[in-house]
Amino acid sequence: KFAENFSALAVTYGFRGSPHIDKQNTAPFYGMSLGSFPDGEGGVCVEVDAFTVCQVNTKNRLGKIDGRFPHWVAPYVEGKERYSLIYYSTWQKYVPPGPAYFGEEVEEII
Repeated sequence: KFAENFSALAVTYGFRGSPHIDKQNTAPFYGMSLGSFPDGEGGVCVEVDAFTVCQVNTKNRLGKIDGRFPHWVAPYVEGKERYSLIYYSTWQKYVPPGPAYFGEEVEEII
């Protein structure tokens, strides 16, 4: 169903970024990461509230995160490959922000 609701796809390799907010998003995004980095690393961290950070495992699976909350890529082993696919919307129907994440995973892909 999410495939009907995204307007853009970001494809990255080796991305490591600082915490940020996707102000242009109109709804939560779906993200997946692939590569040789270890399981349990390189997911997406998101601030749930002022005292809580959740790490969403996106390796070989889709995670649903609201990018309008501060989020970033969790650390992963230097020198390992990490690709990501981020499906997001900037012009389709507006969905009010929250929650920051939607469970640990949406579905296993590989």
